[in-house]
Amino acid sequence: MTRAWTILSSLTMMAVGCVQGPAISPERAVATWREMQVGHPHGPLPEAAVAALEAGDALTVEQAYALALANNPELAVVEARAEVATEEIAAARQIDNPSVRVSNIGVDDSAQGRLGFNLGLRAPIPRPGSVRARVDGARHAAASAQGQAEAARRQLRAQVYRLFARLAWLTADLEEVTRAVSLCDERQRQLRARVARAVATDVELALADVARAEVVDEARKLRGELARTEAELARVVGPGPAFSVRVDRKQLDIDDLVLDPAALTEYALRARPELRAAQTRVGAARSAVTLAKVEAAPWVSWAQVNYFVGPGTTTPASFGLALAIDVPLFSLNRGKIKAAKALARQRQVEERAEVAAIAGEVGEAIARAQRADARVHEIEQGLLPQVDAAARQADAALAAGTLDVVEVLDIEARRVAARRLHLAARFERRDALIELEAAVGAPLPR
Repeated sequence: MTRAWTILSSLTMMAVGCVQGPAISPERAVATWREMQVGHPHGPLPEAAVAALEAGDALTVEQAYALALANNPELAVVEARAEVATEEIAAARQIDNPSVRVSNIGVDDSAQGRLGFNLGLRAPIPRPGSVRARVDGARHAAASAQGQAEAARRQLRAQVYRLFARLAWLTADLEEVTRAVSLCDERQRQLRARVARAVATDVELALADVARAEVVDEARKLRGELARTEAELARVVGPGPAFSVRVDRKQLDIDDLVLDPAALTEYALRARPELRAAQTRVGAARSAVTLAKVEAAPWVSWAQVNYFVGPGTTTPASFGLALAIDVPLFSLNRGKIKAAKALARQRQVEERAEVAAIAGEVGEAIARAQRADARVHEIEQGLLPQVDAAARQADAALAAGTLDVVEVLDIEARRVAARRLHLAARFERRDALIELEAAVGAPLPR
């Protein structure tokens, strides 16, 4: 009997597709990683990005972002959760299936060959409004999950654009440092010649060597930072074939900022998916209140149609009807209703807190962008013109023979340092604008 039951269970599981492989496989993670390294992105890609990958060309920031949308594992998880939440809507519409019941089988009657029993078809009856409440709750949950997916895409865009801006800054900064190394080499050459003529000391030459070593170390750090940023970008884009990027320094060029705090805040409150997710959580909580109230009322939980099957007594009129009514005798469900109402109030408070948080985030981002823009203008209107004027005067004095060439090199080194400060300030402004775009929820108009 046990063996027959085992065979029957196995056949049933095979029929419904429940037979699966082992849940744990030591080699599955390795095989998955290898597949991801050579496999195709799980999402669609623009034709330009596909052509660039196939040709081995460097990717622009837009193409890299498109590849990240199609290939980022964390984003794929969030989108898969949103898909599951969407499918839950159809599951919420479903009503429990009826059941066939056999009852009133008399042992004495069956022993005497007079087997009789009741054959019943029992169907559950949903409470009024319960299915609609469940569907509304599932819809709100799906909308919340979709909002989380949109927020993840917004954050992913900010990551990619920030890394590209950082690459542009580091590349330009490395060129300035390389220029500084050349100036140090020329300064060393001048001092060695002077030491040979006994018009300079070995101390001055030793200090020049130290200065060059410091600049060389700075260049080495910048190369390491470039490599780290490229590795982070590859991680953000996701596993797959290797690719290169096209660094565009024009990303650091920003037109004059005209920021309207009130307009940007209102736009963010309309566009940010986090607020829509908070509102859908409020709707889901209200649906839970409705469902709890529906469950508190008396209701026919199921109805059953019976037919008696037995010897000599079976007639066309051997039908019967059975009902089951849930009576709120011991519990009026008030505790569940109060808890659902409290949760709805909590969701409303969370929505207000989300509004305040987003408004504050936009305000902080605007303030940072304005500070960064003011610093860039101060450098462009103050430091850069002054150091350029000093360099021109130094060149004129050198041509006239009234200024030492080593001092001219020192002034040129100050000029390189000023340009590096300008580059750092431009990157800070660009990073602040990317943060502002992420806070607003959409690219700023250019």
